Amino acid sequence: MKKVVLGFLVFVSIFMVGCFETDPNSGASQAQAAAESNSNTAVISIPIPEMEYFQERRTVAKWALFWDKPNLPTYVYLFVYGNCIGYYVADGKPASTRSYLVPEVVPTRMNIVNNNGSNSYTVDMIQSPDLDGTYGDNNPGIRFFTSNGIPVEFGGSGASYLYSSSPLPLNVPELIRE
Repeated sequence: MKKVVLGFLVFVSIFMVGCFETDPNSGASQAQAAAESNSNTAVISIPIPEMEYFQERRTVAKWALFWDKPNLPTYVYLFVYGNCIGYYVADGKPASTRSYLVPEVVPTRMNIVNNNGSNSYTVDMIQSPDLDGTYGDNNPGIRFFTSNGIPVEFGGSGASYLYSSSPLPLNVPELIRE
């Protein structure tokens, strides 16, 4: 494995130097060569380990599976500048106000005719309208529905939250009662 990694690094180093080097005596070229040499030495000295148990991936997968249920009650505790103002019982986990069902930007292809008559193309990204037909970013925050279907959005300066599938031992009021 070390030989494969070392061979790959040497190949990439040679390729990168060939692509970007213009003057081998320039300070930038010397700095790049020193950085590549240092990177190669680091990988050889302390190779990248082969993983056997992917704990973070397991946690993310388990997290996704846990929340992939309909009608899962969630306790959402709202904090303003570190003080808990209360909680809601929500229907499922909160969603970021910056999550969308459509892409925020879409590519457009522009045709440019060069002086020699040939065409070249550029791809630009333009903002896409949201489902409601409007443009722009949402403020950072969360949105959710309470267990009785009331929509709630929470965010702004000093706002943070904590949520759990079980009530937490915090002595704060429920903000909406059924």
